[in-house]
Amino acid sequence: MSEVDEALALAEVEAKSPVAMRRRDAWDKAFLAVIKAVDKLLVKYGYLEPERHGERFAYLRELESKVPEIGRAEFSEKLGARFGKAHMACFYESKVELAQEEAVKAQQLVEEIKKFLK
Repeated sequence: MSEVDEALALAEVEAKSPVAMRRRDAWDKAFLAVIKAVDKLLVKYGYLEPERHGERFAYLRELESKVPEIGRAEFSEKLGARFGKAHMACFYESKVELAQEEAVKAQQLVEEIKKFLK
């Protein structure tokens, strides 16, 4: 099982927990899965693995402008949404009620990215 798949599997279980802290932890794992999938995509297309979120967004936007199919997938927009809702709201603001919904969205985004990793 890859690091991305393992993080998503743990997030799915923890997102359903009655314990708020576990639901919050679910989002940390789900966001990690999205980040790792994006990083794999960037590396596949010749970019260095980003060290910071700013680099990740910049590289991804550049890649979207160079590869039309990736541009149409709007990964930078979707990553921004997951960053805002999942990472900021769930993790930092403890809006754990979003955990299950965001776990599904993270899974969907990772599956979309995987299509370009084959």
